[in-house]
Amino acid sequence: HEFEIQQEKVEKDQLQASAEVALDLQAGLVAYVRYAQLNHPGLKAAFARWRAALEGVAPARALADPRLTYGHFARQVETRVGPQRARFALAQTLPWVGKLDLKGCIALQKAEVERQRYELARRVLVFRVKKAYYDYYYLQRSIAITEDNVQLLAYLEKVGHAHYRGGTGAHEAVLKAQVESGRLQDRLRGLRARRRPVTAKLNAALGRPVAAELAVPDSLLPFGPAFDETEWVARLKAAHPALEMARAQATRAGLAVELAAKNGYPDVTLGIDYLQTGATPGVVDSGKDPLVAMVTINLPIWRTGYRAERRAAAASHRSALFASRDEEDRLVAELELARYNWRDAQSRTLLYRDSLLPKAEQALHVAQLAFAAGRSDFLAVIDAQRALLEFQLSHERARTDQGLYAAEIEQLVGSVLVGEGGGL
Repeated sequence: HEFEIQQEKVEKDQLQASAEVALDLQAGLVAYVRYAQLNHPGLKAAFARWRAALEGVAPARALADPRLTYGHFARQVETRVGPQRARFALAQTLPWVGKLDLKGCIALQKAEVERQRYELARRVLVFRVKKAYYDYYYLQRSIAITEDNVQLLAYLEKVGHAHYRGGTGAHEAVLKAQVESGRLQDRLRGLRARRRPVTAKLNAALGRPVAAELAVPDSLLPFGPAFDETEWVARLKAAHPALEMARAQATRAGLAVELAAKNGYPDVTLGIDYLQTGATPGVVDSGKDPLVAMVTINLPIWRTGYRAERRAAAASHRSALFASRDEEDRLVAELELARYNWRDAQSRTLLYRDSLLPKAEQALHVAQLAFAAGRSDFLAVIDAQRALLEFQLSHERARTDQGLYAAEIEQLVGSVLVGEGGGL
């Protein structure tokens, strides 16, 4: 039954993967993730390995091929009823009861391991796409924010020049504005230069040519848990592919213990021998061909090797059980760290959005008004502008980090955290 379920899953996934899928650049992250799952060569390789392992179940359950033997008497043996000319033998080995079933179950667990490896590769690929997408988004927002601040500084520099020429401003303020403008121009050049490698990274995750065109929106979907956080650990333990893979390997090792025990029992070989006999004139029963039925049983009397095989299988089983437990602990710890990082990014996002950014904008506005009224120097305006820029970039970094950590949690628990509701 499990074999049929896996076959059905393979056929369904293969049918979906064979469909022609075009990437809608304006559809956003959901379309990018779907495109990657259907087109990435690494994921297709993992799928092919799963299918190859699944095809190995039937051979594991099959009997060994029967053996047909032909022997020709180079020197014919003369018997009372005539000369023996040739010998034909047919034999079939039958393993001890239950061996073939165990071998089939072991092969099926191997296929289950590959299925979970494929599912793990799919989750990792989705995370790669989302991470590259958020990195590209942050780069685009950084470029846009820096460009706006470059324009603002250019305007402030003109104002400073005007005040300096009018005798109401200091040349030091103009120089400060020029230095700050040069610093931002250099940062902007660096950000624009990063666009190419970041684009290549996202395209590689999608399975597209690295220089292909991309379009990432200037806003992100809201982040919010689709279910209670108390369920996250339970969901991780119930269905994470790495855990399922470890459990399948432990089950496979347990079946290998049973098979090692059965290897100490004899196999049976059934056979038929047919001797072709020539005729001798005048002899009763001359020319009759004898037919011999045979039964062969191997004798597993050298027990040292079989005991060692059982001990090795039992040790491998214990190792697989400990590895499964270790993997579970590791993943739970990763989830706790991701949850902390996600909450921290959420707190930073709210802090910048609701407190620091409005205050920085107000401080810049007040500094500009004070400078225009002659109650403040131009350096205060530059400092306020610099603080606003850093807060704007930090706000976008916090929002992007929230998306990245949400994607990491999604990878661990297998449920979507990004969607409608819980907007920022």
